[in-house]
Amino acid sequence: MNKRFKRILTFSILMLFATAAVAQNIKFNPKLDAVSDDEVKMTTYAPDTSAKALYIYKGMFRSVYLTPAGDFAVEKTYRYRIKILKESAKGLATFQMVYRTDGDLSEKITDIKVTTFNWENGKVVKTKMSKEFIFDKKYSDNMRTLSFTAQNVKVGSVIEVSYVRKNMHFWNIGELNFQGEYPINCMEAKISYPDMLKFNLLSRGIKYYSMVSTGETKAVVLRGGGNFDYENSVEVYKAVNVPALKAEGNIYCIDQFYSAVEYELRTIKYPNSIPKNYGASWKDVDNQFYDTKVCTEITSSCKLKSEVDPIKNSTELSFEEKVVKIRELVASKVKWNKIVNLLPAPISYTLKEASGSNADINALVGNCLNYAGFTVHPVLIKLRTSGELADFHVSYDAFDTFILKVIDKDGKSLYLDASDDNGYINVLPDRFLVSKAREIAKGFPSAWVDLTNPSKNTFMIEVNGKLDEDGLLTGTMTINAYNSESRMIKTMLNALDKDDELFEQLEGGNSYTVNSVTKEHNKEYSSFCKAVVELEQQMQTASGAEGEMIYLKPIIEHLHRDSYFKSETRSVPVDIDRRTTTVYHIKLELPEGWAVEQMPKSEKFGMLKLNLNATVIYKAEERVLDVTYKTVTNEMFIDPTDYPDYRRFWQQLVKIENETVVLKKK
Repeated sequence: MNKRFKRILTFSILMLFATAAVAQNIKFNPKLDAVSDDEVKMTTYAPDTSAKALYIYKGMFRSVYLTPAGDFAVEKTYRYRIKILKESAKGLATFQMVYRTDGDLSEKITDIKVTTFNWENGKVVKTKMSKEFIFDKKYSDNMRTLSFTAQNVKVGSVIEVSYVRKNMHFWNIGELNFQGEYPINCMEAKISYPDMLKFNLLSRGIKYYSMVSTGETKAVVLRGGGNFDYENSVEVYKAVNVPALKAEGNIYCIDQFYSAVEYELRTIKYPNSIPKNYGASWKDVDNQFYDTKVCTEITSSCKLKSEVDPIKNSTELSFEEKVVKIRELVASKVKWNKIVNLLPAPISYTLKEASGSNADINALVGNCLNYAGFTVHPVLIKLRTSGELADFHVSYDAFDTFILKVIDKDGKSLYLDASDDNGYINVLPDRFLVSKAREIAKGFPSAWVDLTNPSKNTFMIEVNGKLDEDGLLTGTMTINAYNSESRMIKTMLNALDKDDELFEQLEGGNSYTVNSVTKEHNKEYSSFCKAVVELEQQMQTASGAEGEMIYLKPIIEHLHRDSYFKSETRSVPVDIDRRTTTVYHIKLELPEGWAVEQMPKSEKFGMLKLNLNATVIYKAEERVLDVTYKTVTNEMFIDPTDYPDYRRFWQQLVKIENETVVLKKK
């Protein structure tokens, strides 16, 4: 078990034996259409006056049962009673669901009932949603989306929603979330399934719920005639007065810290048969992926042989150059549609469409690299936005997408997400930088790999300027960004086509004014980009009995905002985007006849435990001020127990960036 997940578990069991209170804060009738006057008239939720909304009641009832044909089926009933307390929560009135339409895996969503309750003219007024506000649209070849929105929703409304989902996905009872970004007054859940099925249960977060297990006998009339009796397991959950767990910023997935229970099928035991086990080991998961298009498309016949051949046969190109050339070949034919998937489409389909998901593009590039003679292994990733992968909890559904590991004949390797035009070899999107990814390849040992440090990232800012006697700084700021920092800068530069938008982005949070920006290498597929910014900034001046003064703030680019980490404590970890080194250097010509009267001291400080450090060096010689400021971040996760120290470190960085050099006229 990795260190980060141990820390998450420590947080999760911090209050393991916290139990539901005797009674919910708000008395209510759980029957449909039984909303009370008090629920509608309520204007604030006393235990959490900052709450934008409240789940007065949340019901989740999931039943796996045996059909007359002898198959397992699932019926899931959802019920919500939501109180809208602030304007920003009105989005809770809209529901959208994606469901499958492919044969035996098809689903049905039925019995949709939506009512809005408002207090008007001294009484409760009900608005029922009509069927014309239910929209069912095609999403893909085997998927559709169903959406609906409650009507007449305003601040103070109570929305009551219920619907049923039916399918044959008996293995997927799914998660029960007893907590979220809004407080929950009362939640009930009932899970029932035949004893022929055995599930693993993974509990996480603070245990706000209670659970009672019972059993019952069920009967089904079989299609061939006769009754079949079987035993059913029933698990009833209840949670009341559950506080919200709100995202505090700088965290990729708050959901993983919610109080929740997850069901995963472990065994099927039919009468008079040998039990069949599922997901017994990660090797079983690997074996499943070997037969999917994640692996088979990479080793299939190459559709671009004639175009890959010149690259393959070149004796002048290096390993890395060949990988880049092949990636660029594919990029000229297929554009990324900004969708992140796990399973790719057939390569021939992707080429025909000239567009595809990251999985489609990675499969196509991997196919060409395989033909070019390189060894190509898919690396399965659970994105940081989906939460930490629990390696002790084996699951077929653990992964969200994959990248490529490419290996040459000498054993040299690199990682590649071929879909990202702003990336490069070993330069991955921040949400892909996980500590546990799964490298798989048939015939090779599978392995867990660490993707948190695939490249050395550097962000360099060089300011050369001149200060006049009126305190006006004019100069040039040159930004050089490498690897993941280059990806970040390219993404910004390429997203903002208009100069005024780019100027506004650069000026945000700073005090300088941008006059022009020159971009370099931002459209290239490379590990580097550059921006040259012509700017000016007015420094504060004063004149009095002590003489004429200029109060100069030499660090004009604020890298650490004072608005971050205001809270003295934190209940969830801090996620840091990437490991990086940042260097800021300013060399400033001072006005003639002026000298440094007061200057901050050079210093070095950091957090050895977390491998974070910073230095700032001030120098003044004749009419030149020279300041170098460097920060090194070799950590991507701050545990809540270390948060106070990290907050102090951050505040020290903010202080440095606001230090003042005092100049005095001779």
